[in-house]
Amino acid sequence: MKNKIFEERQRFNQWWLWLTMVGLVGIFIYQRLPIQLNTEFYISFGVLAFVVLFLFSINLSTRVDEHGIHIQMFPFHLKTVSYPWSDLYSAEVVEYSPISEYGGWGLRISRKGKAFNVKGNKGIKIQTSDGRSRMIGTQKFEEAKIVIEQYKSIINQ
Repeated sequence: MKNKIFEERQRFNQWWLWLTMVGLVGIFIYQRLPIQLNTEFYISFGVLAFVVLFLFSINLSTRVDEHGIHIQMFPFHLKTVSYPWSDLYSAEVVEYSPISEYGGWGLRISRKGKAFNVKGNKGIKIQTSDGRSRMIGTQKFEEAKIVIEQYKSIINQ
């Protein structure tokens, strides 16, 4: 086996998302010129700052190794969530539609199961032995595919 481990860390770093955030902050400040430091300003600015910092803090860590598939989508998961190979019915790297299948990006719950993604339309789709489905977004499609193929023979043994 050539690549026994797959690791990836992703975050929301799309230029248009951050341009939107900067634009919202700019509009917020412009609407309040001259700035009056009152309770309304502090509350509004606090909420806006929280949203920006929350989006900035979200990151998706994925690891595929001999024990299984492990993910952590901080701040939603404070600990790594593991899916051991013995608990999986299937695992494959697929192309999918985040909007029509899961309702967008982020931590999503839909009729198709849970999705953990921050961008793109490629992911690791797993099906657990008890019927749960998970989609884990990846930007390293080919690398993930190679590593998962190496472990397919031990799924659900």
